[in-house]
Amino acid sequence: MDRSRPDRGAPNRSGAVRLDRAVILQAAQEICDRDGLSALTLRRLGNELGVDATAMYRHFRDKAELISALIDDLFRLEVDEPDPQGHWRDNLRKLMIQWWQIYRRHEGLAAAMAGQPDDEPQLFHLTEWTVRELIRAGVSESELGLYHQTIYNHTVGNGLVAALSPWLTDVELRDEQRRHYAALDPRRFPSSASVAPTIYPDTAEVFEFSVEVLLDAIEKRGQVATRRGD
Repeated sequence: MDRSRPDRGAPNRSGAVRLDRAVILQAAQEICDRDGLSALTLRRLGNELGVDATAMYRHFRDKAELISALIDDLFRLEVDEPDPQGHWRDNLRKLMIQWWQIYRRHEGLAAAMAGQPDDEPQLFHLTEWTVRELIRAGVSESELGLYHQTIYNHTVGNGLVAALSPWLTDVELRDEQRRHYAALDPRRFPSSASVAPTIYPDTAEVFEFSVEVLLDAIEKRGQVATRRGD
């Protein structure tokens, strides 16, 4: 199913775009992706769309509602519902990676996404899918909340850190960090100096590795809970 937003509407006779929520959200996303959340104002949106800023109020109460709707829309467009017939491990892996990738693609919205409470429809779906796969993995009822929060903290935390820490994501800056470690006195920092060739690996590789470690823990705990009959 195509979940993409429709293209911006055709201009009317005055040359302005015909406004609807999807058109406004697309323009807001483009501003945030280019220039960050601080650049998103209703005046800027109006200028981008060729309309008066007050026209936004026919679709959103205020900027906060607009941002909340934009975040919800990004998750709707960029995170797939797991296949109920698929393996829980494959489903959770894909879910966490797609979730994390939103932070990588939309760094300008990273802080807003991390601070967004689960009060939008798509974020409720994200919780539903995560917990559903944990249940299928055999996680005990008493630990479902703990594992859901662990997955949330791990995915959002990694996405936010990557968005705010260019020395983790930029190839040249990672190389520079490795050179710093290679220059350490091995008598003072023997362990740190020894890891210099492999420290600060590719950000996506690190996250995918950490997901597998977490999935291993979930699988193990699920097996223990099943044996105990939890």
